[in-house]
Amino acid sequence: MRNIISLVQPDSPADAAGVVPGERLLRINGKDVTDVLDYMYYSYDENVTLSLQRPDGTERTVEVRKEQGDNCGLEFEEYLMDTAHSCANKCIFCFVDQLPKGLRPSLYFKDDDVRLSFLTGSYITLTNLAEREVQRVIDLKISPINVSVHTTDPDLRCRMLGNRFAGRGLEIMRRFAEAGITMNCQIVCCPGWNDGEELRRTMADLAAMYPNVASVSVIPVGLTKHREGLPEIKPFDRESAARTLDDVEAFGRECLEKHGSRIFFPSDELYLKAGRDIPEEEFYEEYPQLENG
Repeated sequence: MRNIISLVQPDSPADAAGVVPGERLLRINGKDVTDVLDYMYYSYDENVTLSLQRPDGTERTVEVRKEQGDNCGLEFEEYLMDTAHSCANKCIFCFVDQLPKGLRPSLYFKDDDVRLSFLTGSYITLTNLAEREVQRVIDLKISPINVSVHTTDPDLRCRMLGNRFAGRGLEIMRRFAEAGITMNCQIVCCPGWNDGEELRRTMADLAAMYPNVASVSVIPVGLTKHREGLPEIKPFDRESAARTLDDVEAFGRECLEKHGSRIFFPSDELYLKAGRDIPEEEFYEEYPQLENG
């Protein structure tokens, strides 16, 4: 059963209101609570009414008084108050598919959950979002979220992600941008697939959504020896890494001049593969808030 309260933090607003572990949270201010995002969103106000179900099935309501934005002080048996949404893709570069056998089971779980993207910073592909969930992100202003883009060409994205619905990702991103949702993105760059002209076009499409696409990291594909049955991908060498690095840095300079932000940032691995120094000082001068993590 979902939404079971496992802990009421001592001296919290919920504790003062008399909420006890074992009760089930049904509604906040009359709004149904389906998961942790509903709980966080609907409990933001100063005064909230919690509708609870006791273990014996009877219901009661309590009034919780607190500061606006403060947590009520509840913890639940499941962090999301729901099952995590798994990935429906078969990406050509998936790191999970490249793991050796015999590791602990949790390492093989592929999450693709917009709630975890907002709460923990994980990346999502948008391929498993139903229309109701897309609208919910907009209505609840779930922001920022992190999106694995890889390419904005619909057909190529379908092939790279191994999902026939992957091509609608750019449409969803544009809707999010129009609604004021901030997105931080990543591109896993695969030589011969989404580098060169494809990469330059993808960067142009994403830059058109600035400032809602706030940053984009460009990462060279990581390959292991455990790729049985997966498509062939060439690893980056010094020359191809240098070409990709030049493309990203050049476009970043254009964005800096036009928007006041580079937007696009090559990963450290690209610099290392290209045999170049990592420009840490230049990066931190532009984003001093990131210097200390």
